[in-house]
Amino acid sequence: MSGVQAQTRYHCRDGNGNTFVLSRPCPEGARTTAAVAGPAPAQYSSPRYDSYSPVRSSPETPDHHQYLSARCRALDENIRGAYGRGIKADVVEGMRREYRRDCREEEQDAYSRLSAERRHRDKQRREDEKSAQVAAQASREQQERHAQQCAESRRILTNKRARTDLTDGEKNDLRRFEEAFLERCKR
Repeated sequence: MSGVQAQTRYHCRDGNGNTFVLSRPCPEGARTTAAVAGPAPAQYSSPRYDSYSPVRSSPETPDHHQYLSARCRALDENIRGAYGRGIKADVVEGMRREYRRDCREEEQDAYSRLSAERRHRDKQRREDEKSAQVAAQASREQQERHAQQCAESRRILTNKRARTDLTDGEKNDLRRFEEAFLERCKR
């Protein structure tokens, strides 16, 4: 082989079902699904050959990741953490090319879904706030009406009690009115 070296490539699958190819044996926690010997690529066209390492979700994980496939999510997380893990620039660029090629549309859809979800959540929150305001206003108006009715009943009671010419029937009516007033307006 003139200038081309033979290399074994290991096809691996991690616990999340993600598959990747490495130039070294599969890492702990991943299972080897195939080992293929062949010429080494002249230039890494895919980060899968040397740079894959499963990345756990972190607080910095973008919100739209929940809508990405496991493969695109892992690829993006590996790109974002590549320099911190000491992965070479050419490998990172290969990962970026693969991400742009395979995940660009999926990422756009993920952003769209996330935006739609946020708009829906904001709309629901505004509707809930408006409903709460309407309910609070209705409650205030009801309390105000109740207070006005009690004030009017108190005025009527005061006027009737001041009269000295009430008949027995009017006195009974006044007593029932007082009982009703006390029951309704005792708060």
